[in-house]
Amino acid sequence: MLFKKSHWFALLGGALLSAGSALAQDSGALLNLLVKKGNVTDQESEDIRAELTKDFAANTAAGKMNLSSSLVEFKLSGDLRMRYESNSQTPELATGAAALNNETSRQRFRFRFNGDMVLQKGWTAGFALESGQASDSANQTFTGGADDYGVYIARAYVGWQPNANWAFVLGKQKNPFYSTDMRWDADINPQGVYENYKAFFGLKDTFEIRAMQHAMFDNPEATPGPAGRDTWMFDQQAVYTHWFAPDNLSSFIVAAGYTAYNQSTMTGLLNSAAIAGTTRAQNYGTLAGEVNFANIHGPGTAFKLYWDSSYNFTGATRAYKVYNLNPALFSKGASAWLAGVGYSYGTGKVQGDYSAKLDYREVGVAAVDPNINDSDWGFSKTNQKGFKLALAYNVTDFVNFNVTYFDTKIKQPGMTFALGNLNKSQELLVDLVLKF
Repeated sequence: MLFKKSHWFALLGGALLSAGSALAQDSGALLNLLVKKGNVTDQESEDIRAELTKDFAANTAAGKMNLSSSLVEFKLSGDLRMRYESNSQTPELATGAAALNNETSRQRFRFRFNGDMVLQKGWTAGFALESGQASDSANQTFTGGADDYGVYIARAYVGWQPNANWAFVLGKQKNPFYSTDMRWDADINPQGVYENYKAFFGLKDTFEIRAMQHAMFDNPEATPGPAGRDTWMFDQQAVYTHWFAPDNLSSFIVAAGYTAYNQSTMTGLLNSAAIAGTTRAQNYGTLAGEVNFANIHGPGTAFKLYWDSSYNFTGATRAYKVYNLNPALFSKGASAWLAGVGYSYGTGKVQGDYSAKLDYREVGVAAVDPNINDSDWGFSKTNQKGFKLALAYNVTDFVNFNVTYFDTKIKQPGMTFALGNLNKSQELLVDLVLKF
């Protein structure tokens, strides 16, 4: 026996009101089935569709949200991190000076809130808010007699991808380059214009050219010389990704790049171990990569070998004419390298997932840009060598427990220059991270 149109409408309406927006948006498949079986006509189907949409919008909270017609997807996400931090720093002092060890123990937190939008015709946009102003850290220390803390804009960007090969992003955005924290702190969101070209080979392999004109600092143009030029970092990188087989998750990545600054100056930076003054003689060649072996110890397991390196082609000028080091006492320290191993179970998104990573690195005094390197390893200073151990465990699908330990020592003893004067350091970070 066939249902009448009113019966079908009542049935659909009740189901939609009880199930919410997801079912309302998917009612088309059911209506098409009813038309196919001859239960309703095409016109009746369109009438029912219009009535359901109108009824849903008028009677549900979700239906009352007024979003732009250009919006395809709007994702809100974020995280809240509680941290215990303990560290010690022993500076390299002049010969004969009394030994000094600086120790710190503190409780900290970090809050981040993100909004990412997918719009029509290949356009995207997004923003991020976080609890700290420094580019390399959003941490806040619990202090100040329970005073409130500020919130800052960490990202604000617009993107356009006209086809599968080309993509462009304008604004303050996530770091788009392949790198480790030896060169790029994961907290830093560069700002400027980014271009990406991606070519596809076989079923999964890709080759990418990535380039960015990074607007680092705005100077008053009325000032003569380098101090009147805006500071720009020019970064370009070629990245090749190879998959061992179409149905195999094992992969190989290699990335070669070049980073350079125009000759300018920067002042008043808030990041750790910031180097103010001239950007002269920073021309870095970089080479990084990784080899991933999937399912190496059962489904969901992975073993990784990874590396990174940097060489400042103008390291001697940076060390001896910018940092004013004595060439008779110290080498130019133009090279840096890192090698590491990692093991994981799962992807860090499901309860019970875990991972462990260990790497060793040596960083010359002029080998990397101290304004963008990791703020935790050696407290962002160069002329260091040492280890980083990182452990992570998913307590639930949305809560992670992480422990990270750093241990570094001076690479060229006797250096008292502020950027390279850390004799040794240790740091322990214990984090509880809730993601939403």
